[in-house]
Amino acid sequence: MSEQLSDEQSQQLMDAIIISCEEMALTPEQILDGLGRAMLSAAATFEKSNVTVSIENFGQCTVSLSSAVGEN
Repeated sequence: MSEQLSDEQSQQLMDAIIISCEEMALTPEQILDGLGRAMLSAAATFEKSNVTVSIENFGQCTVSLSSAVGEN
C-alpha cells in the first residue's frame, strides 16, 4: 500500500469531510480548527512527531508535536 492516497481516495475522503461539516453547520474557522486537531491527534496516535503533507505547486501542511506529548 502506498504511503499517499490516490487522487480518487483523497477526493472521497474530502467529500466525506465536506458532508459531515455541512451536516454539523460548521463555520470555516471551526472546520480548520477541527482539521488541525484531527491532524495533531492522528500524528500522536501513530507516534509521528513531525508530519508534512505536500501538494506540488499548491502548498504544504506540517504538524509538529511537542516533546511533552505523551509524557506523564
